[in-house]
Amino acid sequence: MNPALLIIDLQKEFIGHRKDELIYKQTLEYVNYVSAMFRKAEKNIFIVRDIEEGNGEEFENVDELITDGSETEVLKKFSNSFWKTNLEELLNKMKIDFLVLCGNAAEFCVLATYNGAVERGFKAAILQNGVFAASETGLKDLADNRPLISYPVVQYILDKS
Repeated sequence: MNPALLIIDLQKEFIGHRKDELIYKQTLEYVNYVSAMFRKAEKNIFIVRDIEEGNGEEFENVDELITDGSETEVLKKFSNSFWKTNLEELLNKMKIDFLVLCGNAAEFCVLATYNGAVERGFKAAILQNGVFAASETGLKDLADNRPLISYPVVQYILDKS
């Protein structure tokens, strides 16, 4: 198995207004923790940014997202990170076959990207505690209908790959 982490739409414009919420801090801590696991295992991390509405400073990643420059950036204009981007080509070139998805928002871009991954033959799971939701029921709906993966399981997969 060759896993990769997809961090989707953790941009100032989309979640910056939530900085005072406890879930903001907790979710970003979880994403940063798991991305550090991927870096330590020398596995690929993709940061997907939505530029449909613009590509200025407000559409940059939130400051709390820890990066080190080794990540591959993918720019998208649609909810599904695969649609009209080079993501599938990059994943195939790197022989990646399992995706861990996290980011914003459960009901929209994360779900659309998960569906896009599965439609293209990739195995995929959504990072438990690593997703923002736009609605109160968004995370529950995601957990009820899509596979979630915890960081201990991610670590196991990284250790075995």
